[in-house]
Amino acid sequence: MAPSLSPGPAALRRAPQLLLLLLAAECALGLRGGQAGPPGEGVRGGAVQPRGGAGGVRERPRDDLPDQCTPNPCDRKGTQACQDLMGNFFCLCKAGWGGRLCDKDVNECSQENGGCLQICHNKPGSFHCSCHSGFELSSDGRTCQDIDECADSEACGEARCKNLPGSYSCLCDEGFAYSSQEKACRDVDECLQGRCEQVCVNSPGSYTCHCDGRGGLKLSQDMDTCEDILPCVPFSVAKSVKSLYLGRMFSGTPVIRLRFKRLQPTRLVAEFDFRTFDPEGILLFAGGHQDSTWIVLALRAGRLELQLRYNGVGRVTSSGPVINHGMWQTISVEELARNLVIKVNRDAVMKIAVAGDLFQPERGLYHLNLTVGGIPFHEKDLVQPINPRLDGCMRSWNWLNGEDTTIQETVKVNTRMQCFSVTERGSFYPGSGFAFYSLDYMRTPLDVGTESTWEVEVVAHIRPAADTGVLFALWAPDLRAVPLSVALVDYHSTKKLKKQLVVLAVEHTALALMEIKVCDGQEHVVTVSLRDGEATLEVDGTRGQSEVSAAQLQERLAVLERHLRSPVLTFAGGLPDVPVTSAPVTAFYRGCMTLEVNRRLLDLDEAAYKHSDITAHSCPPVEPAAA
Repeated sequence: MAPSLSPGPAALRRAPQLLLLLLAAECALGLRGGQAGPPGEGVRGGAVQPRGGAGGVRERPRDDLPDQCTPNPCDRKGTQACQDLMGNFFCLCKAGWGGRLCDKDVNECSQENGGCLQICHNKPGSFHCSCHSGFELSSDGRTCQDIDECADSEACGEARCKNLPGSYSCLCDEGFAYSSQEKACRDVDECLQGRCEQVCVNSPGSYTCHCDGRGGLKLSQDMDTCEDILPCVPFSVAKSVKSLYLGRMFSGTPVIRLRFKRLQPTRLVAEFDFRTFDPEGILLFAGGHQDSTWIVLALRAGRLELQLRYNGVGRVTSSGPVINHGMWQTISVEELARNLVIKVNRDAVMKIAVAGDLFQPERGLYHLNLTVGGIPFHEKDLVQPINPRLDGCMRSWNWLNGEDTTIQETVKVNTRMQCFSVTERGSFYPGSGFAFYSLDYMRTPLDVGTESTWEVEVVAHIRPAADTGVLFALWAPDLRAVPLSVALVDYHSTKKLKKQLVVLAVEHTALALMEIKVCDGQEHVVTVSLRDGEATLEVDGTRGQSEVSAAQLQERLAVLERHLRSPVLTFAGGLPDVPVTSAPVTAFYRGCMTLEVNRRLLDLDEAAYKHSDITAHSCPPVEPAAA
């Protein structure tokens, strides 16, 4: 049999032309249409067989050759038609098939991905396109378009759904993480991640760091670590080594005790320079024990007062100008021929007849006790009780003609016994202590016309030296809670923003905030008012912004009222040893401040306790700016 044609891909394309050429050749040789060939030729098996001798003429094909397509040699699955070629055949392949017998699959995906945009799948005799996850096939069967998964409201459950090319994302607010199992946003506990240097408090969607304010620390700029609270306004706190501060002992006990002994009767002579803004307190005591003869020189309402006790008879005399104006003046006390003479700047303001001498005989000697800044017995045993605490300053003193040389040496080596070189009105909190009072904020049934059962009003005149510290606070000792606080803070806790603020808080929750220029060296007025259903904060007459909803405010005020129905202590300038999380700030205040609470000016001399470094009625001025 003659070699057959190989119908590859090129033959597939040329099949019609080849068929026409073969038919034309057959007609030319007279092999079609019943024409007889020359004698001696015949067709067998599709090949021309010679007859006769060598070099004989090839026989014409015979038209009675069997049909080469019967039986069909082509692959049934891949063949469109079989063409009998008179001794040969040709397989016309369907699209997607090739090979001589149309039994070879054509891989359409091997060239230009079969025209598919994303995925081409080859299959026997054909192919189809598909898309990646998150896409669907377009109507043209080749391109892909994004599926919007967020159209399904259940895709993310409680979270926000964001469609993405071929996908989607479930979003939560900052501080929350998406749970695919629960299809919900769950709080991230940042405290487990060690975010804070000291104390961390987790909250829904956020967290806050706290630093030990009583230890002199505050939050740094990154809101996670701690740094020292440093003065931002310098005060002129220089002291005079030649001065004696009378207010150092809050207990009211004397700061100086002297005992004089004489062989002969001696008269009292005492002179000193004095300066104060304090309206009340004791300058000196001279005499014996409380039941014998003595005098007390004091201030009451800013004027000198002399209390005397001679032979069991008490007497009180007050006269002279108001001298608590902060200016230096010279004061003297002198016994003269059964009289006591008190002078201010060399002018006699009191002359009192007395029946006896202050020096009293005892065991053959004449004795006199002299104390400065207090008395050697309780103030209730005075002729007329008085608060003995006196924030005043002495210098150039002369007790009994200079027989007290050791006092000056003692003061020189003890700065706490010295006065500020320059002072102004106000109370100075050095950032190392507080004072507290026992005050009641509940209204009594006798209050007529009141609409509220309780009230807290605070007016604070402040000149801060630092940007962090407690101005005013209430403390519940039984619960170790801080029901109310007003403080300077240098950051916004929820916005994580550094900013100088005054914050009004009930326990650890801020009710209102107001910006303040803490470090400008000027005096500012902070006003707070709380009562049933209302809480306001003002700084220099401008009202602060609320930090809670109306419902939250009522809930917080109810908490405050419950605290006020039990004993609370009123703190100025700081807090006792409480957890750092009990209030927005626990640091001590540094700077000048006067407090008015429920329309009453608080006198630090009348506090239940005051740190000895707090000056009750004097404050150093701000240092002048360098040229």
